[in-house]
Amino acid sequence: MPTKVPHNCFQCSKVGNDDAKLKSCWDSKLCPARRHYHRNRGKLSLERKAKRLGASNIVEIAVNIPTGFAASIIFYRERQDAPVHAIAAEVWQSDKGKVLMVQPMHCLGLSPAQVVEVMVEILKACSGELGVEITKFANKVEMHPSQCPILDCPQCHNN
Repeated sequence: MPTKVPHNCFQCSKVGNDDAKLKSCWDSKLCPARRHYHRNRGKLSLERKAKRLGASNIVEIAVNIPTGFAASIIFYRERQDAPVHAIAAEVWQSDKGKVLMVQPMHCLGLSPAQVVEVMVEILKACSGELGVEITKFANKVEMHPSQCPILDCPQCHNN
């Protein structure tokens, strides 16, 4: 059974390079490769699996699929259980890529219930803009508050 990813390394993979290098545990020989692996673990695992199964035996076919929309929610917060610093969203169309982006907005001072209300309003706004019903977020992305793209953010390091 594989070893569990150290919590500190996983959290470090979410922050930018400059912030990661400032941490006391930073090792210039090990950390860049580990951070890359933790950020791209799913993609790398699929590539390894394809090699293991022998890509030469795979036959590729094209299938016409119906157009679908998927909404992704982006949380800017320190940890999973920390208060949400900011929230943003993106809508992707299966054949075109990203078609809609909701600008990040601060959630400072909002209760968890109010954050959920904001998420519902985002879904309604996206549905109205695209003319299709989007009922839930397909996935969620966790970003560190230091990556917050909002200008003049009181908690960010990029001011």
